[in-house]
Amino acid sequence: MKEIDRPSHHNRPKVIPTMSTNPDLLPVMPKACHFTHILAPVDFSEACLYGLSTAAGLARRSGAKLTVMHVVKHLPHGSRMVLDAAELQQEWQRCARENLAEFVRAHVPEDVHAEQVVREGKAFDVIVREAAKRGCDLIVTATHGYTGLAHVLIGSTAERIVQHAACPVLVVRGRGGKPAEELAPRWILVPTDFSDNSRKAFPFATALALEFGAKLILAHVKPGIPMTGEIPLNFTQEQIDAVHAQAEVRLRQFRTEHFSEHLDTTTLVLEGNAHECLVKAVISDDPGLIVIATHGHTGWQHALLGSTAERVVRHAACSVLVVR
Repeated sequence: MKEIDRPSHHNRPKVIPTMSTNPDLLPVMPKACHFTHILAPVDFSEACLYGLSTAAGLARRSGAKLTVMHVVKHLPHGSRMVLDAAELQQEWQRCARENLAEFVRAHVPEDVHAEQVVREGKAFDVIVREAAKRGCDLIVTATHGYTGLAHVLIGSTAERIVQHAACPVLVVRGRGGKPAEELAPRWILVPTDFSDNSRKAFPFATALALEFGAKLILAHVKPGIPMTGEIPLNFTQEQIDAVHAQAEVRLRQFRTEHFSEHLDTTTLVLEGNAHECLVKAVISDDPGLIVIATHGHTGWQHALLGSTAERVVRHAACSVLVVR
């Protein structure tokens, strides 16, 4: 699988921005983000520190309950080592509980209470089931960022959680090699295809933008115009310009209908492949967040169509909140 290159000024997607900065923003942003139970899976890797520190920060900010979980793999069937397989599995469980307790003490602030849970099984399946069982309204996980052949062979636990979880999933990607104490985006990008499904992300994007005083970017990606060389097939330049203008107008109307006038907002029209445009558009030195709804395709439909949300999770340089 080909990894997406960082865009230069030559290969950035075509962008048509329309700015709308409201001068009458609320002087004090209300506390709008109210998660009640956050699940943070950890595997004791350096990468998972990003997710754990973000989960702890959100739990402190919203007063949510925090559950930190580690999943131990099942022993292969028929395993007979020095100890009986059942005894060995119990020993792994004991070691995992000790390691988890030490990990939480080292990386979760003392003023944040974290329940510790060790389970057995396939990581993404156990995480999704545990979140549903406990009534969690957010899963916070980090991505190891596998790409190319490694991703094809082993995939991504984070992407599988995104695909199967019933609650929102925040996939955290570290910045500068150091985990942040908490999520603190300066901008939030929320893509829409004008469907009812895409609107599911709007309340989360709005709440987080108000909570953190972040600029909200409402984006729409238009399919690229079919081309023969540098000549668009059966389209005049006037027709292409009219399509762009129509998308701008509709996006502005969508912003007016669905977002508060107290938000600092920008609308952005992109053209091309959806996930590639979104990934390239958000590369920035400032910390940010993508909030995106997933259509939730499963089975053969998912195998054939895939998911824009999962591809954004895989390639984005920033953290991504996926809403179902």
